Amino acid sequence: MKGQSIHFFDVDHTIVRNSTGRRYAEAAIQMGFLNRRLMAAVPFYYFMYRFGRPDSPIPDKQYRAFAGLPAALLAKTAKDVYESKIVPDLFPGAVSLIREIKAKGGRVVLATSSFDFIVKPLAEDLGAEASLTSSFEFVDGVSTGRFAGPLLFGGVKLERARAYAEESGLTLSDCSFYSDSIHDMPLLLEVGEPVAVNPDHRLAAEARARGWKVLAF
Repeated sequence: MKGQSIHFFDVDHTIVRNSTGRRYAEAAIQMGFLNRRLMAAVPFYYFMYRFGRPDSPIPDKQYRAFAGLPAALLAKTAKDVYESKIVPDLFPGAVSLIREIKAKGGRVVLATSSFDFIVKPLAEDLGAEASLTSSFEFVDGVSTGRFAGPLLFGGVKLERARAYAEESGLTLSDCSFYSDSIHDMPLLLEVGEPVAVNPDHRLAAEARARGWKVLAF
């Protein structure tokens, strides 16, 4: 499929109404394998994500609660959460757009700071060619509670998308990117077709100033 156009899509608030990570954490807490204290910090870090610097990191100490959990349990929970919580959260317009792109021969790649095991059921359902995600470190099939590399925010997402495009024989100028967040400006500025989807107020202002396409699902 070398040479076919690549359409990168953010996930949370772009394809899905709410945070996939938050949906997952809520379910895991209800199931009893994550501590409720994990959710106590969510409002603060959500505020930092929405209104902080574009590269605001989330400390990995907030994810130590995942230490010792088997990959199989995380994956099974993700499938259950997808079917019960995330499918109802999907924007029909986003799903239709992705299907239209694929029908025309374009390639869809998810690019999100959410974790790989959380995003996998969505990627499979949408028929995405690949997913660029954050990930945990695992040893012998068990999470250490540490990240395997940096989270996919800002410039990290840009570098991963650039590498993926180059491996496909393309440059980012041959690609499009759909996102809701100002945090994704590094990649939006590099692609040939930047699209603001349900944009936050800062991205909406940038999109208007730069004449970018804006979609509201």
